[in-house]
Amino acid sequence: MTPDETVILARYVRALCPQQKFDEYTPDAWHDVLRDYTLDEARTAAAEVAQRQAFVAPGEIATEVRKQRRALVSVDAETEPPAADPNNVPLYLRTLRTHRRNVATGQTPAIPALTAAVTEADVAAMRQQQDLAAFIKQTGREAAARCAARVQIIGRYPDLVEQVAEQLGRTNWNGYIQPEHDANGRTNTSPNRAAILAILAEAEQRTAEGTRTAA
Repeated sequence: MTPDETVILARYVRALCPQQKFDEYTPDAWHDVLRDYTLDEARTAAAEVAQRQAFVAPGEIATEVRKQRRALVSVDAETEPPAADPNNVPLYLRTLRTHRRNVATGQTPAIPALTAAVTEADVAAMRQQQDLAAFIKQTGREAAARCAARVQIIGRYPDLVEQVAEQLGRTNWNGYIQPEHDANGRTNTSPNRAAILAILAEAEQRTAEGTRTAA
């Protein structure tokens, strides 16, 4: 968000909350808190907060935007691997983070899990057109690429490899992570899934920090 857009946001919030005090310095202060978000995101978040209370603080807008972003990213099943060589870990991670940010900000539409995106009618149509086998093979290749990238990223850190082994009770993890929802749309509450995701996030963060240090 630019400083001029923060001025627009402050005026919008003032219209939402006429009893709230603003002065000429308010947009500057708000920009320091909200500059990493878009104007559209902040407006939507401000309206959401204003439905619950009479005053809207910039920190509450930021919290609501982050909540909205998490909701968008959670829908995206990342059925397509990043368009980067998984052997080039820094580039792979940058591409992955860019994809997630674009999904979070609405620039790229989320791709839901195949169980939700592909219906029985789709499968029947692909079978009739003799495309089903090719579709399954392509989906398998994409899943294998994602798994290989996860193994490689975590494999850079022996302590994280050990954590994965302890969590799963074996050492031959192939990078597979259980889906967020089952075929009936129920949320997967497996502690193993949550633990592996946390370990993967730690590996990605370490790699990103190492890349910044090297740069």
